[in-house]
Amino acid sequence: MTFFRPAMLKDLGAINALYNDYILNSTATFDLEPISFSDKTRWFDQFNEGGRSQLWVALEDTQLVGFATSQPFRPKAGYRNTVETSIYITPDAIGKGYGTALYQHLFLALDATPVKQAIAIVTRPNPASVKLHQRLGFQTVGELSDVGEKFGDPQSVYIMQRTKAE
Repeated sequence: MTFFRPAMLKDLGAINALYNDYILNSTATFDLEPISFSDKTRWFDQFNEGGRSQLWVALEDTQLVGFATSQPFRPKAGYRNTVETSIYITPDAIGKGYGTALYQHLFLALDATPVKQAIAIVTRPNPASVKLHQRLGFQTVGELSDVGEKFGDPQSVYIMQRTKAE
């Protein structure tokens, strides 16, 4: 049975393991070194259910199959109603609908807050991630060429934006 809920501290080990796998094996994040559990705990402390910064998990029975976040887009106060979103799904769960359902839960929760804009930075090429974001109302609004580096190669990103329906 699959269910979705705001993350709890007991999920943090699985969240960190999944994220570290992405660090080591993909270009989806430009972090280069695995994150320690203590550093991930500090990261976890920023989230609160019902606020602008949220962390949701997808669970199949008791196993984490993914997580999605909203975090401040920029630190300046004028950006307070814009968030950056991210989603990570376990490799064996990709393509099974977890990403869409998980992101829908995050956006339903965000739509109940003052957040008006969501930004996603998607490393290119990544057609599956682009399709997922488009399915949830994102549009590609820009591209930044060679702004990151991973595995010794320059990386480019799409900037995607979702505007809250009024």
